[in-house]
Parts: sequence; structure tokens; C-alpha cells
Amino acid sequence: MKQHLWKYVRGVMWDYESVPDSVEFVERDELLMYKTEGSNSILSNKVAKFDTDENVERLYDQVRSFYGEKAFSWWIGPDSKPDHLASFLQDKGFTYEDTYYGMVLPVNENSRKNKDEYDVIEVESEKDVRNYVEVGAQIWNYDEATIAHLVKQRLSYVKDENRRGGLLIMLDGDEPVGHAGYRFSADGVAMYLAGSGVIPQYRKQGIYRSLLAKRMELARLNSAKYIVTQARKDNSEPVLRKLGFVELGNYEVYRTPIK
Repeated sequence: MKQHLWKYVRGVMWDYESVPDSVEFVERDELLMYKTEGSNSILSNKVAKFDTDENVERLYDQVRSFYGEKAFSWWIGPDSKPDHLASFLQDKGFTYEDTYYGMVLPVNENSRKNKDEYDVIEVESEKDVRNYVEVGAQIWNYDEATIAHLVKQRLSYVKDENRRGGLLIMLDGDEPVGHAGYRFSADGVAMYLAGSGVIPQYRKQGIYRSLLAKRMELARLNSAKYIVTQARKDNSEPVLRKLGFVELGNYEVYRTPIK
């Protein structure tokens, strides 16, 4: 798999139609970081790129000043610099949190939707949005402020006529049991997978695979060439490997010290 596809792995984090008003960001050649007003999740507050061997201490101070007391994550990938960035952060009190793998799968022309035991629907209404966020809340233990922020953000997104993606929820009757997001790259070459999950009591029933199959079908219908994601270690990552996704590299995620 060609390494130029790594730009789409990075794009999972930042190739959006627009930046919400609630997101403040810094974007320079050597640095990309953003923070989200109203959200305490370290996944919504992250350093996505740090790529310089010069004035590292000074740039680090700028990062800490940007976030203030807000908790955030720092993603170290194949193109991060300096080479000792992980140990540098550990010396500053950061702790290892997780690993995400940049993975890609060419779109198969024969991709089609699985037959599902449960209903998969596109998120359109406020009720749908609340169901979508509820799945994430059960998985990630969001606090009330984060839930309120995500409902507002997701509702704004589904109403945006210029959006390049969508949100899916899987229902068991009226009960939301899984969710998944997707978005197409600005050039239309890739579909990004984002925000998928299944609540604990419904796992190992093929729901994750069904949500993936639905997005693969949408990728084919929209003429995308690749499906790209950042897959969490020992979570979605092993499933995606079995389905033919190829690893391009990985991000090690560090977080600010827990107070």
C-alpha cells in the first residue's frame, strides 16, 4: 500500500467541511492542535501534529498555554518530531493512553450491505442524534457537559447541506445499540470511518461488522477508492485486519496527567 495514503489517515482528524464555532485551533506547518469548548473528552482536545526539531521546549510551552487547565491528548505518529517526543512528554508527566492504527482498504465494487437482525438508519432528527450520542455515552462515560455539547454539534452537522458525510445508528426496536460515522475526503478519494461503537451488552453479535458493511456500500455508491480509519488497538483494529484492512502506521496517544 502506497505511503502517500497516510495523508488520508491524518485527514480523519482534520479534513472536515468546516470548523465548528466551538472549536478553537492552531494550524501551522509544524503544529496542529485544537480544543473544544464544552467538551472535557481528550478525544475532542488534541495535539494532532507536532513536527519540528527546532525550539521544541518553546513550542511545547505554547501548547500548554493554549490548553491551560484543560485535559488533552497528544498523538505521536510516523511523521512526528522530534524522534524522542514520547520520552520528552513522559518527562513532562504525560502518560501513555492508547494506540490507534492508520488502516486502509480499497473499495471493492462488489461491496454490499449485510442482512441485519437490527435496523440501521441514517441520523436525521434530533431524536436520532440523541440516540447516536447515547451510544457513545454508554461506551465512553461522557459527562453531562460533553453529552450536551455533542448533541448540539451532531445536530448542527446533520442539518448542514454542505456536509460530506453522515451518521448511522443501529436500533433494537427503539433502543440504540450501535452507532457509526463516516465522511468523505475533500477530494472524494477516501471515505473516513469515524466514531463507531457498540454498547457492551450487544457486542459479539455482528453489529460492528454490519455498520462497517453499510459504510462500505456507501463508499462504493459514492465512487470512493479507499476506506480509511484510525483503529483503536485491541478494539476495532483486530476486526479490521481480519476484513482486509492494511496498516500504514500508528499513533501512540499520550494524555496530560490526571488530577
